[in-house]
Amino acid sequence: MNIPRVGVLMGGPSSEHDVSLMSGMNVLRALKGRVEAYPIFITKAGSWLFGDEQRLIMPGDACHKVDVMFNALHGEYGEDGKIQRILEHNQMPFTGSGALASAMAMNKEMSQKVLEGVGIKMPKSLVLARDVAEPRLALAHSAPPWIIKPRSRGSSLGVTKASNREHLPGAFESALETDSHLIIQEFIPGREVTCGVIEGLDGRIISALTPIEIVPPESADFFDYKVKYNGKTTEVCPAPFYGAMLAKIQETALKAHEALGLRHYSRTDMIIKPSSITRRAPELYVLEVNTLPGLTRESLFPKAAQHRGLEFPDLVMHLIRLAK
Repeated sequence: MNIPRVGVLMGGPSSEHDVSLMSGMNVLRALKGRVEAYPIFITKAGSWLFGDEQRLIMPGDACHKVDVMFNALHGEYGEDGKIQRILEHNQMPFTGSGALASAMAMNKEMSQKVLEGVGIKMPKSLVLARDVAEPRLALAHSAPPWIIKPRSRGSSLGVTKASNREHLPGAFESALETDSHLIIQEFIPGREVTCGVIEGLDGRIISALTPIEIVPPESADFFDYKVKYNGKTTEVCPAPFYGAMLAKIQETALKAHEALGLRHYSRTDMIIKPSSITRRAPELYVLEVNTLPGLTRESLFPKAAQHRGLEFPDLVMHLIRLAK
């Protein structure tokens, strides 16, 4: 069997450029000694730089130099269907979801409609364009506190918890720094859990990995961008959920993956709202679905795969085989 030449896409004109570089370099380390691996750095201006020498190259020419692309990009350009369209146009096998599914999942407004259409519960949300984003609309939407987020970003960039009306202008400004639209979302209190999905493992078409509970430090209001990558969050793997609740978490992750038409792997973030006098059981809400989960040393998806017995280098090679 010929050892494939693998291009590792990283960087990109994205607000998650630096996180992508961490994922890409981690993937390259995992591939060392296993395949011919070539870093492909995409600058913030969108230029492609090939190999360790970072030689300027056109996307089509880069595709001719490798057999498969490992997509370690995050955020806009990398997860919204743009890079996928380039790779599909060049008939280049690549890891992760295709162009249409990526675009749909990245747009939180569109993906929410799809997920709610298959019976998945999500927080009540209102999408506003920049020119009509007024704090009074949040008050009309739901009681505080609110989560204010960009419509199409990941890694919790630009996401703010607004506890009262006075916090709204700053939260709106933060969300609109990276997007033309923002989402006002009711805040759901509860325990945060994430569940990965992977295809082709152990002869199964699709499998849900062990859920991980995310416990931010007491000083953090929620699992924001800083908390995600500073190493201070407690990540409980496996999450202490059993029986019907464990099954519900995994079934929801699988359902979200399939409803959005994703492929290879994904990770679904959820909140478990505790039971009350009027509810016999906790309620499970989906917050968002990640089509290209982070692959840094702090990332959750590799930790869940490791618990399943798939060490990081084997996970990377498995995803490459899925792309072929």
